[in-house]
Amino acid sequence: MKRMWNVAALGAVVIIGLGTFAIDSKASTAEWVLDVKTNESVWENQKIQAFYETEDEVQERFEITRSGSEVTTHLNYVEEALKQRERVNPTMRKFYRQMTNLSFTQSLRTKEEYVGIGQKGNDEIILFRTEGNDIATTTFPSNVSGAVEVMEGNWHGIFVQDGRVHLIYRDGYDRQAATKIAVFDEGAVEITLEEISIEDGFISSVVGTSRFYDENRMTIAADNRFLPVRLGTYETITEDGQTYTNETERPGVYAYDTEEKRVVELKAEGDMWGATVYEDQLIVLQEDGTEFVVDLKTGKQSTRQVIDGSVGTTWYVDDQLYHIRPTKEGAVIDVYQDGKAISSAVVKATNDAAKALVSNTKYYLQ
Repeated sequence: MKRMWNVAALGAVVIIGLGTFAIDSKASTAEWVLDVKTNESVWENQKIQAFYETEDEVQERFEITRSGSEVTTHLNYVEEALKQRERVNPTMRKFYRQMTNLSFTQSLRTKEEYVGIGQKGNDEIILFRTEGNDIATTTFPSNVSGAVEVMEGNWHGIFVQDGRVHLIYRDGYDRQAATKIAVFDEGAVEITLEEISIEDGFISSVVGTSRFYDENRMTIAADNRFLPVRLGTYETITEDGQTYTNETERPGVYAYDTEEKRVVELKAEGDMWGATVYEDQLIVLQEDGTEFVVDLKTGKQSTRQVIDGSVGTTWYVDDQLYHIRPTKEGAVIDVYQDGKAISSAVVKATNDAAKALVSNTKYYLQ
C-alpha cells in the first residue's frame, strides 16, 4: 500500500507541475492576427513568430497565423513535443531521430533527398539518406582508411557531387590546419581525402548545410559546379604580453569551384548572412535592397533591385524573400520572388493587451 501511495503521489506531483506550466504559458491575453492582402497561396503553410522583449530578454512569445495567434511562452515538454510532431512528416522524424543519436552531424537537402552524416563515438562514421519513406544508412568504421583523421577533424559542411557525399573539414589546429574534403564511396565503403589550398584561411561553413533541425532547409541541386561557402581567417592578437591567434569571418562572397578544386571570390564586399541557396542559384540580399544572384552551374552573376527604401528584417524561404517592417499596429510583410513583389500581409495587434506590447515586439518567419 505504501508503495502504491508513493507512486500515486508522484504522479499527482507530475500532473500538477505540467498543469502549472500550461497555465503559466497561457497567462498572456494578447491576441494577434495575420491579414493577407494579396496572393493568399503564399501563406498556406507559413507562420509568424512574435517576440516581446524588454532589455534584450524575451518575455512573451506568440505564433501568428491567418486564423489568429497562440501564446508559446514557456510551453511544457508535452506541448513542445506535440508541436514538433505537427511540423515534421513521419519520414523526416526518422531522419532527425537518426541525427539525435550521432555527434557532429551535418545535413542538407537536395531536390531528390535529405542527406546527413555524423559520428558514433570515435568508432564509426554514419552516412544516412532518405529513401522513399525509409532511411538508408552506410557505416564507415574506424579501420577504413582516412576515417580516423576525418573523425578527429573539425567538420564544416557537406555537399553532393557525382552522387557521392563530400565532407569539408579541417585537419589540425590554427594556422597549421589544412582544409580538406573527404569523399565517401558508399558502395565500396571507402573514403578519399583531398586538400584545398586556401591562403591564410579556411572554409568555415558550407551555405545550406546545418548541424541542427531546420524547418526551412534550403533546397540545393546536386552537381552544382560552384558551392557557396563562408571563409574564416586568422588574426594575431597581443594582450598583456601574450600573443594568440583568433579566428574571424572574412568579408566577401565565396564559392568552392568543384571543377578547378579551389575557392573563388564572387564578390569582394558584403556577406552571406542575408542569403539563400535555391536549387542552382545563390541569392544574396545587399544593404541597398538589391539582390546579388549567382548561377551555381555556370558562375554567371547578376544584380536586381528588390526593396525600395530602408531594409527591415528579412527572411528567405526557398527563393522567396520576406521583408518585415514594424508599424504602430504590428508589422507589414512583403514577399518577393525573382525580384518582384508577389504578396503582402499585415500583422495586427487585435486587443489592448497586444497593442501594449507592439513597441517592443519583433517578428520573424518560422
